[in-house]
Amino acid sequence: MPQPSAACKRALADATALCSKRSRIADRLMGDAAHQKRKSDHNDGNAFDLTHDPENGVDCHFFSKLVLLDFRVSYVIWNRRIYNADKAGKGWRPYRGKNGHTHHMHVSVKAALRDIALPWPWASLES
Repeated sequence: MPQPSAACKRALADATALCSKRSRIADRLMGDAAHQKRKSDHNDGNAFDLTHDPENGVDCHFFSKLVLLDFRVSYVIWNRRIYNADKAGKGWRPYRGKNGHTHHMHVSVKAALRDIALPWPWASLES
């Protein structure tokens, strides 16, 4: 059975270390029953969802730009937009999936880099 990647677990841990009072209501590592009915990086443990909670320090408008600095990122979905790291020249594009990702940011990591548990870009921010 797949397990959450070290990179994804580290991302959420770094966010919590920075913003200890942040909401975790939409955080996710592994795919639930709905995810398992379709292709999703959550099912392989290669994705994380980070709850948008600007009142407590996690503003995904900012974090969605910051996460693109990380070499492990495959793609990001936030606020009805998607950014594919391998299509960097195209920038953010509209995302038309059922879930607009307005309450959380989805980040998929490259499968080959899933076990690299280095700090995420927000780990070095001061709270």
